[in-house]
Amino acid sequence: MGVIFRRGPTRWIQLIKWDTRKDVFEEGQWFHGHIYVGRSDLSPSGSLLIYFANKFNKKTVTDKEYTYAWTAVSKPPFLTALALWPKGDCWHGGGLFRGPHDVFLNHRPADGKSHPLHPPQGLRVMPNPEACGEDDPIKIPRMERDGWEFKQWLDYDYYGHRTLKPVIMEKLSGEGNLKLRVEIYQEPEEQWLCSIVTKKGKEFEIGVGTWADFDQGGRLVFASGGKLFSAFLKSSGMVMDQLADFNASKPRSLKAPKWATKW
Repeated sequence: MGVIFRRGPTRWIQLIKWDTRKDVFEEGQWFHGHIYVGRSDLSPSGSLLIYFANKFNKKTVTDKEYTYAWTAVSKPPFLTALALWPKGDCWHGGGLFRGPHDVFLNHRPADGKSHPLHPPQGLRVMPNPEACGEDDPIKIPRMERDGWEFKQWLDYDYYGHRTLKPVIMEKLSGEGNLKLRVEIYQEPEEQWLCSIVTKKGKEFEIGVGTWADFDQGGRLVFASGGKLFSAFLKSSGMVMDQLADFNASKPRSLKAPKWATKW
């Protein structure tokens, strides 16, 4: 099971549940705001999602109860909060599943108290006394847990708005015969330059997209231009097979069913 964060139009994001065995996609709720994908994580069973979000409007910026930024746990493909921790600002936040019932919450203990109407049930929650920064305290441990190895860190010119050195990371396939190599550039938005390297060191370019990985079955999957592909290496090069095209989707109201509103 996987979760897709589909972006666009501006400030809109949709949650989509993906059964990677059958390539069945269940479109879920839309959110008008920002979800920090780098600070989000899926439970080992795929049944729970922890995410960090913000929503700026006249109501939220004066809301002292929920605030304009929060970490929540939901049942994908819905965002309805089962557990919720008001944050009050956009520094750190988010969480990581360290087991089926263990959550590392990237809030300092003073900000680690859940909303009284949204307590975490059946979860052991550990706040982070050293919470700091933005995505890295969640994103990097999550990716290393999932088999990625970082070879080079980002060097970015924030005044010139250009990447001096991209992030470089690599991941071996389950069988170990292929290596996925990614260079991440930050302008104008995050772009992934992806390629496959064989055991003999021969490199085949996949292309530029927004995400790539090996799925649970060991298949190479790749996202670009609002579309999702599986990629196959043949003697002639990389061959793409389109799995889904989400470009036609438009924001709409979708009420969460009862099963998604209860633990």
